[in-house]
Amino acid sequence: QLQKCQFMIKHILGRYFSCCPSNEISTLTAHLLQAYKQWILKTIEESWNLFQQKFLGLWNKHKDGNGEAYLPAIYNNPELLSVVQKKYMTGLLHDSLGFGSAKMIRRIVGIAHVEDFDSIEDASKRASCERRALDCGKAILKGRRQFESIEQVIALVQSVTHD
Repeated sequence: QLQKCQFMIKHILGRYFSCCPSNEISTLTAHLLQAYKQWILKTIEESWNLFQQKFLGLWNKHKDGNGEAYLPAIYNNPELLSVVQKKYMTGLLHDSLGFGSAKMIRRIVGIAHVEDFDSIEDASKRASCERRALDCGKAILKGRRQFESIEQVIALVQSVTHD
């Protein structure tokens, strides 16, 4: 599941930034493109939140188990368990953001490009889309430890300047 979240960050965010409207598209097409981009962001948000919900659900279901990682002092105290779970999930978010954004950057500047960008025929438009994706990827990578929720990441993505 975590790999799916990392995949989502690197590929779906790449798709988000490759949706660059050209000057010659109609108002309807521009509206549909905006709706599609919002759907992409909503999909990222819902996927992460569903992963988190299921992960914590399994953790809570098996919290009375035993094993080397089972610490009764933590898992038998609901308040402490909640703090530990929040810290762990925040760490997973940070790791996923770091890995996903690094892969997104690599797919733009490396040899293995993304078809979504390569299919943009206008070189200046393609460069503009890639620049925004790189700026966003860099901001996420450098600031990943500041994010407490996927909603904050979505807000950053939306704040990246568009043409």
